[in-house]
Amino acid sequence: MAEKRQCRHCQQCFYPRPQNCSEPACQRARKRIWQQQKMLTDPDYQANQREAQRCWRKKNPDYWRKYRKENPGYAARNRERQRERSRNRGRQASLLDLIAKMDASTAGKSLHPGRYLLSPVGCGVIAKMDACIVEINVISAG
Repeated sequence: MAEKRQCRHCQQCFYPRPQNCSEPACQRARKRIWQQQKMLTDPDYQANQREAQRCWRKKNPDYWRKYRKENPGYAARNRERQRERSRNRGRQASLLDLIAKMDASTAGKSLHPGRYLLSPVGCGVIAKMDACIVEINVISAG
């Protein structure tokens, strides 16, 4: 019989199946690690995940608004943690640091029709993995 091993997630000893501890929490931890690695290395997996998330958001458009309303402590903690991340980067938190949606706008007025040049501006930390902060300059008015 194989000798006992210690689970690297929960630290409990177990007789190995061929590979790992079978505790549900440990299985979830292994799956999370596998998914994180897959997202870094597999473009097809990334595309499938983006599509699944898009479909879920379409079916649940008010989920986060309702969640924040029902859990005000969550929103407050999230704002404080963002301020802390901004402080750790050595700069003051700006309104852009609080944006979690790539299509959110902080402008007081909407843009007018015309041609615009979009230029990348640094690498701000935004919750969406495919988001980009840009500077918009008017090329010509419509």
